Amino acid sequence: MARGMSPVSLEAEGLMEALQELAARSKKVFRVACHFRCDAPVLVPDHAVALHLYRIAQEAVGNAIKHGKAERIEIGLTALGDSVRLVVSDNGVGLPRKPVKHNGLGLRIMQYRAGVIGGTLVMQRQSDGGTTVVCTVNNVSTVNQRLRHPGVSDTK
Repeated sequence: MARGMSPVSLEAEGLMEALQELAARSKKVFRVACHFRCDAPVLVPDHAVALHLYRIAQEAVGNAIKHGKAERIEIGLTALGDSVRLVVSDNGVGLPRKPVKHNGLGLRIMQYRAGVIGGTLVMQRQSDGGTTVVCTVNNVSTVNQRLRHPGVSDTK
């Protein structure tokens, strides 16, 4: 139960580990092909940012399984300059073609979480079916640079 309260460790690499565990647990429990991809280390030293990104991924995976009937889910984490991007894509039925007046609570909570950490959240229906959820948070890699190069000032 304690792991569920804070699934992301306080270390900067905690988000990567938590997303890997989310993919493995989803694969085992829901019997879907769920994979985590992170080609290069992405350090998120702010625990609140990491936790919100994890919860967004968790909700997106749950939606893909429950509503999208997905059989394959990909969770990706990348650093892009001063930004961190979380992408969750699936091969399920996709978002409805017509906008729904009352989005579910989970979608609104993902939007809220992204806003709290200064990020953006985009949900798209893929042309071949399935859904892609992208959350981008800016100004994270500046902190990552200081972690990789202690003592180097980033002031200009």
